[in-house]
Amino acid sequence: MGPPRHSLDTLRPLSEGELNEWEEAYAAVEAYLQALRLRNRLLVAELVRGILWRASARRVGEPEKPARLLAMEETLSEVAEWTQDVLDVPLENRRLAARGRLALLLAGMPDRWQGVFLTPAPWPPEFVESMKKSYLAAGPLFAELTMLPKPLELNAIGSGAAQWWETMDRSPIIRLMFVGLLVFVILVTVWFILLD
Repeated sequence: MGPPRHSLDTLRPLSEGELNEWEEAYAAVEAYLQALRLRNRLLVAELVRGILWRASARRVGEPEKPARLLAMEETLSEVAEWTQDVLDVPLENRRLAARGRLALLLAGMPDRWQGVFLTPAPWPPEFVESMKKSYLAAGPLFAELTMLPKPLELNAIGSGAAQWWETMDRSPIIRLMFVGLLVFVILVTVWFILLD
């Protein structure tokens, strides 16, 4: 969580554009936390506040980056680091993948453990155990499969058409005669239609 008892006075003077930019950052972080199914508005507001303070501290060193990008980077980093600490397992590229988010949901974090989300250790042992079990359960279960090619099973019409097509491929003279006959039938049909 962010530093306690910060006020907007440390951010002043903010222009209208900067206020809008930080409001967008607030909305993005809030939406991400709500996507993790955090429903307690007071908790979400407190978490967003802490994340935005860290993002604003980074903004001093990285003024070219938009506030929304900095805030989301801080959010993703904080959630990934916290999950890594809870699971005691290194996450790939220090990022929380779908498996980690699924573990949070399977462990019942949104329903039973909202109060411990993004808090420092120690965490309740039941929560840590539930997270570890959920993380293992969220992994892919690979089964070795072998696929053997099977011949196509065609009905009588399909078999006849396949044999006819093979005959046409093997005998270019028969194919030429068939195409000529087909063109002749089409021309005769068009001629009779135009005469009527």
